[in-house]
Amino acid sequence: MLKRSPSTDLRTGGRWSLGQRLKNGLIYRLVRLALWVSDRLPARSLTLGGRALGAIAFLVLPGARRRAEQELERALGRNRPSAFSVFVQAGESLLTCLLLRRSMLGALELVDVEESSRRLLETTLAAGRGMVFVSPHLGPFELVAAAVAELGHRPAAVVRESYDPRLDSVVDRHRLARGVEVIHRGAPTAAVRIVRALRSGRPVGFLPDLGARVESRNVRFFGREVLFPIGPQRIALRTGAPIIVGALVPGPGRLTLRMESIDAAHDETELTQRVATALETAIRRWPEAWLWMSEPRTTAPNCRDVVRLQPLRAGR
Repeated sequence: MLKRSPSTDLRTGGRWSLGQRLKNGLIYRLVRLALWVSDRLPARSLTLGGRALGAIAFLVLPGARRRAEQELERALGRNRPSAFSVFVQAGESLLTCLLLRRSMLGALELVDVEESSRRLLETTLAAGRGMVFVSPHLGPFELVAAAVAELGHRPAAVVRESYDPRLDSVVDRHRLARGVEVIHRGAPTAAVRIVRALRSGRPVGFLPDLGARVESRNVRFFGREVLFPIGPQRIALRTGAPIIVGALVPGPGRLTLRMESIDAAHDETELTQRVATALETAIRRWPEAWLWMSEPRTTAPNCRDVVRLQPLRAGR
């Protein structure tokens, strides 16, 4: 009988080989060096560098380029942006997010929040049940939680752990510094912390649009069946928290954060479809800013790789 090779994913208790330790150690040091350099560049140079980085990625990643071209053609047809513009925007968005590492720069200096969205945020949270805040990976999406924090609402963000635990503190530093609580979804205390934040009347953010190794349901998304994470909807149903979708849209000067509420439903799959439809609508407003090069999940992952949502009790 063939022996199963040991897992190399530290998030599931695996171990790295010597070669992986050396490679990942080098990557970690390069990331730290890149951040050190980016922290010292003028903001304008940083965003221009991001566009250049996206253009380079377009040239040197043929597989990702073809996937983006195919997905754009399938989902948007003639009205699609070019794959090149998607890569360039992705690079710009990535480096724009790095501006959040600069304490002197406020997120609300980069993002406007519509007055109607501010009212929706305030009135929804005033009910005391918290809020399941769902957003797509659209543009410099890290600005969303930072902007909500600057409005005084103490958000929590549910994120996936890095393959290298050393990177978690590096990635989370600007979030924590801006008043955003970080909840790693694979942590044993994740479910308790989510419920605690909701019961405290706070928004809890999720980014489910690219799929993940979590419990999912089939929904229609850009004209085909894809697996969409069920977690945010299950949490909303079990805790009574309303769901709000928030996404960035380009404006004449700065980006704008637009929010809308999702109608309640008693069925997890139906509610998941409503969330997926709302996220699709948001992406269609700014299609070149979404990550079309990411492969959508259309088949269930191996069950041993699935990180399942822990049981939730509203009273915890």
